[in-house]
Amino acid sequence: MSVEYDSAIEELAQVLANRFARLARGWEASTPGKRQEDLEKILAARNVAAKLPDLITESDALALLKLENPLQAVAEQWLRATGLDRPQDDALRQCVGTLCGNTLQQDARQTAKTQKAHRRDPMAR
Repeated sequence: MSVEYDSAIEELAQVLANRFARLARGWEASTPGKRQEDLEKILAARNVAAKLPDLITESDALALLKLENPLQAVAEQWLRATGLDRPQDDALRQCVGTLCGNTLQQDARQTAKTQKAHRRDPMAR
């Protein structure tokens, strides 16, 4: 039985969903150590399957459908570009800077509130 799709993007979305379901079942059936080892790959595949159809053009979908396993191909390429095994120094510094900046702002607001309350308290004089 052949399924008719309105677009290559719709067909690719179904291929990605089927491939991810198969991959997830295999991952769930694996040993805890193997699951831990493959966690990054399963998360990448989940993101690709969920997001890719909304991000590509019809011609992109047609090209990806020619691949034997478009989910694996895109997920592996994405991991090579963004994976945990790549240096993340700049992203890590940015996260720390954001958190420290937020913490400093919160500390400054708290200090200002404390000082203001202290000035109003007649017992503090």
